[in-house]
Amino acid sequence: MSISRRTLLKGGLALAFVPVSSRYAAAIGVSDVIGKTAFKWNGTLIDTWSLRRFYRANRGRGIWTANQGLNDRGKELVKVLKASDSDGLIPSKYLKHLPTDIQKLTGEELAKAELYLSQSFWKYIYDLSGGVTKPGKVDPEIVVSRGKPEVDDWLKAASKRGAEYVSDSVRPAHPQYAALRKELSSAKGNMRNKIAVNMERWRWLPNSLGKRYVMVNQASFEMMIKEDHKVVDRRKVIIGKPNHKTPLFSHKMEYIEFNPSWSVPQSIATNEFLPRLKRDRSYLKRNGYKLFESWDEDAKEIDAKDVNWHKVSRSNFSYRIVQNPGKKNALGKVKFLFPNRFDIYLHDTPAKKLFKSKRRAYSHGCIRVHEPLEFAQKLFDGRRLNQGKIEQLLAKKDTQRVNLPRPVPIHLAYFTLWVEDGKIKQYEDVYGRDKLVYRLLAA
Repeated sequence: MSISRRTLLKGGLALAFVPVSSRYAAAIGVSDVIGKTAFKWNGTLIDTWSLRRFYRANRGRGIWTANQGLNDRGKELVKVLKASDSDGLIPSKYLKHLPTDIQKLTGEELAKAELYLSQSFWKYIYDLSGGVTKPGKVDPEIVVSRGKPEVDDWLKAASKRGAEYVSDSVRPAHPQYAALRKELSSAKGNMRNKIAVNMERWRWLPNSLGKRYVMVNQASFEMMIKEDHKVVDRRKVIIGKPNHKTPLFSHKMEYIEFNPSWSVPQSIATNEFLPRLKRDRSYLKRNGYKLFESWDEDAKEIDAKDVNWHKVSRSNFSYRIVQNPGKKNALGKVKFLFPNRFDIYLHDTPAKKLFKSKRRAYSHGCIRVHEPLEFAQKLFDGRRLNQGKIEQLLAKKDTQRVNLPRPVPIHLAYFTLWVEDGKIKQYEDVYGRDKLVYRLLAA
């Protein structure tokens, strides 16, 4: 029986009540110790607030300890935590402060050991189910969505079925995670560290990627449509330059635009267009751009020749530049949208020759797609949007929006290792992200 990483309680508590035998009796004094807000024990801070509701509902009974020392559940937990390195985690994080003479403890000291083990357990399950690191604090381009720890649910399930059952239930179910975990068992040195980093990235992703979804692996400059874990489409992509990194996040693709226009982002307008306009005021008209006096919807279109560009700086640049649909448009013939705070999307490009490069990091952050019209058909699975329909849409010259029959999950990921046919493929860490994640993992 499998328990959802996010709703483990549904599986763990649907079981019939199992009476607690004398082997799983309360650690003497748990009810008294749990009343404290927090306390320091054996060199670690025990946050009783996170544990209090479970132990009070459990009438002060322990999970891991009997009247003296560890019971069978406790011994199983210690075994599970010691084996956490098989998931690229660090066992000492969860067991460092467990006394070697725990089997001799009684009374209040044993009660505190009980709470220490519960705290170690839920922190381990939290790390295993959703990731250890919070890279978004140091790299805002990495978005990891994490819910609150389901402490009560995890403890209740462990009291019924044991720590191993819970860990097996919340461990990421992705085939790549399992393949990397297998490789980790025999890896050493730097390769072991690299596998651990990539396993961590799988923990960041939703447990269910979708029955049919798009996966962009930035490190391999590649994109796939996967259905029931099988690749049904694979193609090259171009990602952001190292100084314009493509972010990491999951979203849902909602619609496609054929013959898209391009509103030039403020950063590109001021850093790249402004110096050109100071040299050549005809640059915009020659390349199919329109200039508007502001970003307001009803802003008036103006002629770039009427602006004294030498008086315009990055700080006072208030204009909006829009490139019309057409052969010169930077987005090409089509773009694929999943509205997000980064304003990142997939799109075509007139610079086709760049796909011949092996190291395809040339964009300002958005993802350029090889043979994007073919990709559009694949998204619709050949239904409602065939080649003939696409040609009709493109022939209309102005922008045409087509909604997907249902939103398609898309995951912008970054895996420097990928297991295929039982062999590990290694990809260049083009953004230097491995070092950041490993540093946070090992902290």
